Amino acid sequence: MMKLLCARTGILVLLMLGSLPFSGCVMMKDKPAAEDLNLVMAGMDGSDGVSFEGAAALLIDGKTVPESSLYYGGKVADHNQISLYSLLPDGGHPASAAESGPHPLKQSSGDAPVYYTRMVKEDGKWTMKQASPALDGSNPLEALNPLRQLEELEKLDKKVTEEAGSARGTRVLRIELTAQEARKQLSAELEQKMLVIKPAARRDAAAADTHAKALEAKSALWEQKQAELQQRLNQADIRTVYYLKVDPKRNLPTRLTRNRTLTYPGKAGTTTEEAYITQVDFYGYK
Repeated sequence: MMKLLCARTGILVLLMLGSLPFSGCVMMKDKPAAEDLNLVMAGMDGSDGVSFEGAAALLIDGKTVPESSLYYGGKVADHNQISLYSLLPDGGHPASAAESGPHPLKQSSGDAPVYYTRMVKEDGKWTMKQASPALDGSNPLEALNPLRQLEELEKLDKKVTEEAGSARGTRVLRIELTAQEARKQLSAELEQKMLVIKPAARRDAAAADTHAKALEAKSALWEQKQAELQQRLNQADIRTVYYLKVDPKRNLPTRLTRNRTLTYPGKAGTTTEEAYITQVDFYGYK
């Protein structure tokens, strides 16, 4: 009963288990970092397709939560169609192998759930067209759509700088959200996840009457966890930083990393730190 809610109540756990072509002739060189980000987005819009592979993991006080690790891959086609699917820890796909090297976030683990989703951008919004059966009320791949993450970066209140010491032939942009924006972003994601797993009454009267007590208990538990999460969120310090690795010759992203860190009061006067890390590599641009 309410397996997801009962397992762990950390703030980030819920998030684990949802233009015109640009020629690319302008190179990034001695430009402000914020302008570089705009060039990257224009370059991405001008690409007909790209493949990607990524990983996501939740760490609590520096230790990885094993069941939170997710490895995924996918492809973008015709600018507005994207498919995502879960990968095995070694980069393999349940049906076909993904041609990519070991991922920095990957660790050995046991069998993991298999997810798949296909999304299309319609009227400026990404809409799910096909998906594998959701587990525990949600499909985590929807939230890992890398195109949506890049598009959101344009609109968020942020500070963009360039990381020093980048490898030759690349640039790394550091994009940190303001404290208010980081809190607003996380609050919206949590609200959406909680609505997905909120217990609902059965439609037919007979079934609703039979399961009335069970529904009441589930609803009470949901309300309790909702209040606990909101309390922790109110007490938490939230910091969200993106790192965008870019090929400056083509104005195209090669890697996007997001580090979201929450620090809040724990038990017996201690402090708890949760870090949710996602990283995705892009390759095979068309």
